Amino acid sequence: MDSQELARLSLFEGLTPEQLTALALLFRRETFPVGATIFNQGDRASDLYVVEAGEVVIRFFPYDGGSLDIETIRPGGLLGWSAAIGRADYTSAAVCLSAVQALAIKGRDLRRVMRADKSLRALLSERLARLLANRLGHFHAQLDKFFDGEENAEN
Repeated sequence: MDSQELARLSLFEGLTPEQLTALALLFRRETFPVGATIFNQGDRASDLYVVEAGEVVIRFFPYDGGSLDIETIRPGGLLGWSAAIGRADYTSAAVCLSAVQALAIKGRDLRRVMRADKSLRALLSERLARLLANRLGHFHAQLDKFFDGEENAEN
């Protein structure tokens, strides 16, 4: 992977050439066909993905059945944040709505680089925190739609 390719992605804006080079060595490109599941809820959280092309839906499966689509990830978006922060398992599934090309990095490798470079850690931690806040906002919006629909069905 080329460090210039990483530099074009919003997640990596503002990184130094050295930081980009260190990260570029750790990324690999993966492709997935339409309908493929990149990871399931409960799978071991191993990789963080940056979508380059295509769309992926983040799907949550409540323990009492059914599913809830949380967010659609488009080019430049991230999925698999659990691996980046060292969680044991993915908290949702990631399913391809179209053919997808993504950059993948092992969570343990990303954490190792972040431990070694405090400025990189600060920048990426902030961006991951924003991602989590956005995902939570999408989840709340889905719950609102559900409850609003339930109220309309009762009337």
